[in-house]
Amino acid sequence: MLGLVPPQYAGIVQSAMRQAASHGSSSTSSGTYDPSFDSPTTSTPIDNSASDAAAASAAAAAEQNLNDENALNASMAAAEQQNDAANAAALQTEINAGM
Repeated sequence: MLGLVPPQYAGIVQSAMRQAASHGSSSTSSGTYDPSFDSPTTSTPIDNSASDAAAASAAAAAEQNLNDENALNASMAAAEQQNDAANAAALQTEINAGM
């Protein structure tokens, strides 16, 4: 076993092996590869419905926010036009009054 370990790690491996032996560790592994640890026996379908619903809700909220902002901008533009007309009328009244 130690022949496979780089020399700088040999002491660490020996220490770990001594600790494992002193703790009564016993291994039944034959050292061969067991693919059952890497491959699930059945595939579990992934349920993305909650994530999809959250994404759809976020998209709808973003669209509503955009619509609200556009409505606010249109309302402010209309108010500015009315204000400009009122200011022009007030100015004309002052001019007509000779002020």
